[in-house]
Amino acid sequence: MPDSDGPAATRAFLDAAWQAYRRIYIHPSGYVLDRTRNGGEVTSEGQSYALLRAAWTGDRATFDRVHAWTTRVLQRPDGLHAWRWSPEAGGRILDGNSATDADQDIAFALILAADRFDEPAHLDRARRILRAIHLGAGIEVAGGWFPSAGNWAVPERIVNLSYFAPYAYPYFARLDPDADWEGVATVGYALLARATAGGEASLPPDFMVVAPDGQIAALPPDSTLGATFSFDGIRIPWRIEFDCRLHGRAEACASIGGLPALSALLAEEGRLVTAYDTGARALDRGESPSVYAGLLPALDRQRPDLAALVRRTHLGLPSLGAILQRDDRYYDLNWVWFGLALADGWLVERTPAPGRLPAAPTRGP
Repeated sequence: MPDSDGPAATRAFLDAAWQAYRRIYIHPSGYVLDRTRNGGEVTSEGQSYALLRAAWTGDRATFDRVHAWTTRVLQRPDGLHAWRWSPEAGGRILDGNSATDADQDIAFALILAADRFDEPAHLDRARRILRAIHLGAGIEVAGGWFPSAGNWAVPERIVNLSYFAPYAYPYFARLDPDADWEGVATVGYALLARATAGGEASLPPDFMVVAPDGQIAALPPDSTLGATFSFDGIRIPWRIEFDCRLHGRAEACASIGGLPALSALLAEEGRLVTAYDTGARALDRGESPSVYAGLLPALDRQRPDLAALVRRTHLGLPSLGAILQRDDRYYDLNWVWFGLALADGWLVERTPAPGRLPAAPTRGP
């Protein structure tokens, strides 16, 4: 199995985990129910994760069902998606604002599905979302632009670096060349470097403010957003490692994004907790498989000794098998799957090269 028997067992686990996830979390209507949110809510993030996994596994029936519901219920007139919905009282939008991580992940899932299911219309659907992100959630940064955390975040220029998805930008650039998505990657790596400029013991905050010149500032004093490194931030090493493995980008293949600090903590203490301040000081004592799974692919390449420790003590068969039986582990079931699938090389195998996409013409002046 994943902790001892190699890639074949890992892939068997990935298949079993997807079957369990579909059964426990995906409603027949096509929405993903996260029972840890106020007894049961739906987020655009959850929809995006289901779409990605369905596309990568070749599960067209699930993809079509989840996509149809997402488009019908969450997609806004501008092409972005409302981030929060409740099934109570026949269903209602709880927050109509967008979340840029989900919008980008939905667009990328559509690109994957266009190739996997031979459905070119999905490329047009992805393009619409990309243009909406640029127009409705983009902010000008250092002569270029960068996606803010959502349409709501534009006035205060709030960014979440765990939403940074550089592995997807070569694909986005093919569909939406006017937006200079490769320039977005350049800006994002510069922001990530600034966010961890405090040395090897620094971690990027979940949310921060980005000035027009690219400098980073603290959140407004009255903000209720997280300024720590927590469940959002742990996605950063995964997203950066995917860029390295898929495209070989030099910045992605370096030890960045909080990886030095997390590696040092893991080597010293043998464990990681779910929240740290930006100086890598622990803020709680709890652990989560998501934290280890988000870090595992980068450790496999850069610190195989620590990767072996994680597989042996934190992502072994007993703990993984247990979460497949529960209905309150939505986030863990997603990120354990993403982490193992990337570390094993399975996601790269099932992601087509950007050149397979037809290049869209620029719109001109």
